[in-house]
Amino acid sequence: MKSHQLQIVTVQLGNRYPDTWTIRLANMVARNLQEDHRFIIYTDKPDSRRFKTAASPNQSVEVRDLEPGKLQGFFGKLRLFDQCLTGPEPFLFLDNTLVIRSSMSRLIEIGRSNTQHLTGVRDWNYPILNSSVMWIKPNRDTQDVWDAWHSGRHQDESFSGDQNFIIRTINPEELEYWPDEQICSYKKLRKLAARNPIEAKKKMERCSIIKFHGHPKPNEVIRPWRHPAHTILRAPLKPRTWWYLKEEIQNHWH
Repeated sequence: MKSHQLQIVTVQLGNRYPDTWTIRLANMVARNLQEDHRFIIYTDKPDSRRFKTAASPNQSVEVRDLEPGKLQGFFGKLRLFDQCLTGPEPFLFLDNTLVIRSSMSRLIEIGRSNTQHLTGVRDWNYPILNSSVMWIKPNRDTQDVWDAWHSGRHQDESFSGDQNFIIRTINPEELEYWPDEQICSYKKLRKLAARNPIEAKKKMERCSIIKFHGHPKPNEVIRPWRHPAHTILRAPLKPRTWWYLKEEIQNHWH
């Protein structure tokens, strides 16, 4: 293991998303991050033969056992806060429902320079952290997120997802948010494009990552007729929305 080498981390649990999405994520990172880095895939089925990515001189790909225990779905991400698993070095977490469209250098610079130990996305719909892109600098406060879950500290409370638990347990003084222009919501861009396409295009071109939360997902935008419930039937009289940013997605999501 190369000490202090940049680590990019993702999680692949169960069958919610195909392995090809994780492979595409690794390829997008390699194309948009010139710095040497390790792309680490934490999974419940640690077989390196699952993830064959395009050869890149600046990227090494590692497959590791997440050791999830009873963690399911989104909550598997909480295991990344355990230094016994991930170690003491900072890392960037990316989930696999992202499209990376331009250089990630500014994102890395921001993560490294922030004094807080957790940097995440300010959610587009709720006053909460969105955990799709996180820079984690392990310390006692980030470790406490995992310790709280593992010990059942809040077992009498209900959490709809991992980010709700993270925001419940992380020290607020240790949380910072990415600048809004770095990571865009696909849904918000599409909504803006309906009333101001020029501004939506400018906003899209400023961001390095587009996040697909909820539906549609990238594959549904590319082939809406295969996923009518999440595209055509939601806006039957607005076909332009079915294909919004199709070419942009195809150019990068591979």
